[in-house]
Amino acid sequence: MKNIKKVTVTIGIPAYNEERNIAYLLRSIILQKQVSYTIASVIVACDGCTDNTVKRVKKFASRYSFITAIAHAKRTGKADALNLIYSLNKSDYLLTIDADLALLGDLCIENMVREAIKNNKLNLVGPRHIPVMPRTIMGKFAYYSYISFEDAFLKLNNGNNYYAMMAVALMPKRFAATVTYPKGTISDQCYLYAAATRKNKDAFKLVKNAAVLFSPVSTFIDWRILGVRSVIGDKEDVAKHFGQYVLQEFHMPKMLYVRSLIKWFIKSPFYMTGSVLMNMYIRSFPYNKQKPQDGMWTLAISSKIGIILDNL
Repeated sequence: MKNIKKVTVTIGIPAYNEERNIAYLLRSIILQKQVSYTIASVIVACDGCTDNTVKRVKKFASRYSFITAIAHAKRTGKADALNLIYSLNKSDYLLTIDADLALLGDLCIENMVREAIKNNKLNLVGPRHIPVMPRTIMGKFAYYSYISFEDAFLKLNNGNNYYAMMAVALMPKRFAATVTYPKGTISDQCYLYAAATRKNKDAFKLVKNAAVLFSPVSTFIDWRILGVRSVIGDKEDVAKHFGQYVLQEFHMPKMLYVRSLIKWFIKSPFYMTGSVLMNMYIRSFPYNKQKPQDGMWTLAISSKIGIILDNL
């Protein structure tokens, strides 16, 4: 391995008011084993933060020269923050990570990079997203709602689908250089997946031995806010940019999903009943008060908590 030239990776983190988790994410990045790659820089694009996010990133930057905080005085949206990050990338690969996550284990990035190096036809690589168990009943409903649905989409085209492309994306420089998010884009992950797979349906790879942790919503109001985006907003946004035909690619085979529901109902009938009822409610009564403004959603506060790992 000593004679193999390592590729370089720039990590970009768009952040808005993430003071409760940004330190955990940065620590989980610092602890990564860099066998086949080297982290060239970590860029945290703070989008008009009004809390202590910038202060906490700068504290890390004072100790680690490869970490940089770029602070904008006014919030302009995640699409603008991502476009800035993309424009600054000089590395072989660009890895973008949402600020409310934490990398699981010390080989998360390594396993994604290895997959990308192995197949140079890939435009996009992503890890699994694993929820942390919340303490509230509503949070546990959300937890089981996600893992039962994940059970289905991991099997759908072996994880190559819109549902598996979430908040972490590794891409080669050649592809990253072609991506610019239109102003007001509200579903960056769907836009990126669509852009990556238009010419080659197999240009995305879900790396199942790489994983990040996230906190599900844990209150009734936050589930309704999130529902507006996940049920309606994401699909409408990607169709606006790539055409209505793209909605066919969101199709989830009914029996595949039903089998996953039955499996998890057997494991946890109480929480699965609650999750199904909540999903029925948010679809029947969408929370129309929460619409994005210029590409910016109202934050689901209950999911913005610090993800504490045992080794951090």
